[in-house]
Amino acid sequence: MRRTGLAIAAAALLLAACDPGPGGTAPAGPATPAAPVTDVAQLVAAARAGIAEAPSAAFTTTAVLGTNTTDTPGSLGFDGSTCRLTMTVDGSELRVIGKKTFTHAPAGIPGKEWVGTDPDSTDPIARMAGGAIPVVAKLPDLCVALAEIERTGRIVSAEQTRLGDLPVDHYRLELDTAKAPELFPEFATPPLDGKPARTSTAKLPAELWLDAARRPARFTVDLSTGFPQGDPARGTTDYRDWGKPVDIQPPPADQVADLGELMKKMGT
Repeated sequence: MRRTGLAIAAAALLLAACDPGPGGTAPAGPATPAAPVTDVAQLVAAARAGIAEAPSAAFTTTAVLGTNTTDTPGSLGFDGSTCRLTMTVDGSELRVIGKKTFTHAPAGIPGKEWVGTDPDSTDPIARMAGGAIPVVAKLPDLCVALAEIERTGRIVSAEQTRLGDLPVDHYRLELDTAKAPELFPEFATPPLDGKPARTSTAKLPAELWLDAARRPARFTVDLSTGFPQGDPARGTTDYRDWGKPVDIQPPPADQVADLGELMKKMGT
């Protein structure tokens, strides 16, 4: 990963992604998982069906970005195809509501408690700001993970095993970023010094563990080979408390400063 990319991912603390369903107690599931599937579409469908039965969870992500390793707690929820996510990085809260992201504002923004982005804005600066989600915020997002697996993944191997004391189906995967480069904007580089824009053609190793109720118990992905310098960039997210209610709402609009407008003021 480029050093500048690591700095943005580790220090910007400006973004995140997923949507809480009504929550409740997770329904009782079978004691042991069904036999692993052999098709990516079946795998993603099974995970989405399991999530739909208990559409909220807590998580902890261990992210390795360059020489930095962080453990980040958070929670996420789902409402159909819409996701919400909240996480705390170095004491600062990040939220994602659909495609919009919010971060608790640093000192120095008078009258505003949050900084927000909108990748669907008609303003090009705002769109650019909205697309710059740090890797640390992307790692635990199951909506992103399942989309990547569905569109770019293949199953390398599958087995029934245990994750600690939990019976699981364990899938080893490969994600071919060239099949959907738009899902991996962190690998793109703009035209620079006469060189053309670059998107990734890397193949990323990933793993997914599903419990007996087909809910994700752990997801890991190694992004390192997608960056020119091959700097370490990988994440392991453990999910728990499926069905425990979460409430992730956008901040009040009058408390949100638009990142695109802030960038314009700074002359970006």
